[in-house]
Amino acid sequence: MLIYFVSQTNFLQFMKNERHALITIITVTYNAKEYLEETILSVINQSYPNIEYLVIDGGSTDGTVDIIKKYQDQISYWISEPDSGIYDAMNKGILKANGEWINFMNAGDTFNDMNVLDLIFKNHLYDGVSVIFGNSISRDKNNNLLFLEASENIHLLATSPTYRHGASFVRAEVHKKNLFDLSEKKFGFALDYNCIYTLYKNNFTFKKVDVIVMTYLQDGISNNPIKMIWYNYLITNQRRFKLINFIKLLLRLCVCYFRKNKPIKYLLMSIYSFFAYYVMNVIVAYVPIWWFRKFYYKLFGMKIGYGAMLNMAQYIFSPNKITIGNYTNINRGCFIDGRGGCHIGDSVSISHKVSIVTGSHDVNSTNFSGIYLPIVIKDYAWIGINAVILQGVIIEEGAVVAAGSVVTKNVPAYAIVGGVPARVIGTRNKNLDYKCEWMIPFV
Repeated sequence: MLIYFVSQTNFLQFMKNERHALITIITVTYNAKEYLEETILSVINQSYPNIEYLVIDGGSTDGTVDIIKKYQDQISYWISEPDSGIYDAMNKGILKANGEWINFMNAGDTFNDMNVLDLIFKNHLYDGVSVIFGNSISRDKNNNLLFLEASENIHLLATSPTYRHGASFVRAEVHKKNLFDLSEKKFGFALDYNCIYTLYKNNFTFKKVDVIVMTYLQDGISNNPIKMIWYNYLITNQRRFKLINFIKLLLRLCVCYFRKNKPIKYLLMSIYSFFAYYVMNVIVAYVPIWWFRKFYYKLFGMKIGYGAMLNMAQYIFSPNKITIGNYTNINRGCFIDGRGGCHIGDSVSISHKVSIVTGSHDVNSTNFSGIYLPIVIKDYAWIGINAVILQGVIIEEGAVVAAGSVVTKNVPAYAIVGGVPARVIGTRNKNLDYKCEWMIPFV
């Protein structure tokens, strides 16, 4: 057995900092030399000052320990010894944690950027909250990136996970009393959901933060959808049988099977694409009756607020990932790409032929890997004609994008930006109070 203890010299100073809660980040690893360094760097490079970092290794023999030693001066505590699996290692980390909040950022996963903890914890209080969670990005073996939004509807936890485990922070005093239950071996790799489900059923308080917390590898131990569906069923139906839940289980397993069966998957995708892309964008988009277009868009999952309107001739990708607020107007000929997630607030005015593009590719990728990141346009924003908004951009409240601009970076609140790429060229009045209502029929 090999054990090392390394203390941070400024640990006590961190504890005295009353404006920043101490956050314990735990990395669990075993023979993960290929991925561990990237994970460690994403933790130690966080701009947030109050971090306790623990690394729990399961007795690796592939050089993982050498990487841990390379950064041991920036690790509060690490250990390398055989364990009974990932959840046994996680429990070891929980019991060693000194922070107020605990997060698991396991080997192969990374924080989305260096400011994640700042965005969540700097000068923020979460009185009465036991679990904080946010959004995540999945990365497959070809480095394709896909934004995954966590649902704010906490009650969906009654049937399945709604957020990635590594994208959450559990209050330490709660987690120490609710360890991962190693006796429930029948739940396999879903013991994290079992813990989440237990907290939900015991009425602990969950809070979503609108932050992309992490990027995770799809090829982890839980990358088995059929087993995941089965484990979720066992967790949520312990010691009881309900016919309706069993029927739902069978339906989910059938859908999962169809997705894996290439001929059936192709057939289903062809049918869906015909109605969600061809019919929607070539036929429905030109029907001069708004209530009909609205009905069709919502049928495919688009969320449209009260008093909002999309004029004719829109071209829409992935309507199920598009949210449009109240009294927002989108003029003719716009391209709205929801593949990475598109959120448009209240009283937003989007002019003719604006392109909102959440999908792109890694220019340096050998296999031209795809990247799908969200775009957020907040209340009272005004987007000028022919403007292009690129992936990952947040346009803050009241901001204006001048005609023909290409927006590649976040736009501050009430700023006026223009150019290629767009830059700040002015400011806007902050006393805004209007609705973008369109009263003309047949548009």
